[in-house]
Amino acid sequence: MTLHRRAFFQTGAAASLALLAPLPALAAGPRVFDLYRGRKKIGNQSLTVDRNGDQIKVSVSIDIDVRILGLPAYRYQLESRETWAQGQLQSLSARTNDNGTDDQVDAQRVGGGLRIDGTAYSGVIAGNPATTTYWTQAFLERNVWISTQNGLPLNVRASNGGGMEVPTPTGPTQATVWNIRGDIGRLDLYYDRNGEWVGNAFDARGQTARFVLAERGRDIASLW
Repeated sequence: MTLHRRAFFQTGAAASLALLAPLPALAAGPRVFDLYRGRKKIGNQSLTVDRNGDQIKVSVSIDIDVRILGLPAYRYQLESRETWAQGQLQSLSARTNDNGTDDQVDAQRVGGGLRIDGTAYSGVIAGNPATTTYWTQAFLERNVWISTQNGLPLNVRASNGGGMEVPTPTGPTQATVWNIRGDIGRLDLYYDRNGEWVGNAFDARGQTARFVLAERGRDIASLW
């Protein structure tokens, strides 16, 4: 698996100055996915990733509204914010309304670990976990992901499931399927040849739910 990182190639005095100058602020516009259960669209997710110097800010907004015969059957809303630096999660704050049940998680880096205060878990975990925002392919190398709904640490494993075409606003594109298994259940994540997250699929009460790319926004893989 190739992880994409920012690189700079300069020579002479310009190179020396570049080493001293702060990194420019980089911003990625929103990446929007439509969420389908079976063939029916039931919601959307908006993802924004901004980089300023060595800090990366990640914002996620999910809105799911399931109706049966026009009547409300299920509602899910999530808002989460993350801060990353040098590949480590520095903070996480998220609030969720899961069909009337409120969930929350707040996390802060403390020394070599992460202090989590969530509805499903409170405590400090060691190491360098990922989160369930999926936005960077680098997460595939980490065995613990923090649920952005309730703070629960999830033990996961990733394996290469081969290639497939996935839909995008500009037509089908070739992507690698990564099968995520473990505490997270059955989740398949799709990343294109540049490491951009372009969709996923997971089990949803006996049916397959899919995130289908509706608006690509700006590239975000290189911000890692």
